Amino acid sequence: MRPVEWSVRRSSVVCEAAPGRKADSAVKRARQAEKRRVYNKARKSEVRTRMRKVLEALDDLRKKQEPQPEEVLPVEKLIAEAYSVIDKAVKVGTLHRNTGARRKSRLARTKKAVEVHHGWYTSSPAPAAVAS
Repeated sequence: MRPVEWSVRRSSVVCEAAPGRKADSAVKRARQAEKRRVYNKARKSEVRTRMRKVLEALDDLRKKQEPQPEEVLPVEKLIAEAYSVIDKAVKVGTLHRNTGARRKSRLARTKKAVEVHHGWYTSSPAPAAVAS
């Protein structure tokens, strides 16, 4: 082992015990971090792909002339798949739960906007207040 080297840089003291080699734990943490980065990148890509498919389908439905209300059913299936992927990404920690909720909300708002645009949306009646 080489002797401890001391050097002074900009009024701070730096001690280098083994300047050319990382500790074994640091090497392992770097390996784990790289594995997680690749895994999280794939999950985030999947979330973005699913969201893009839903948004494109809703955009096509909005632009259609005289669409039928049944044409929303395939889009609802895409939305359910996107929700599932988002929930899984939140569960494993790839996305923060608020980010997942925001993305799901964006899909729901867009779907509702299309339904309102075509006159398919009817708001549910407010529950009657219980008299006491």
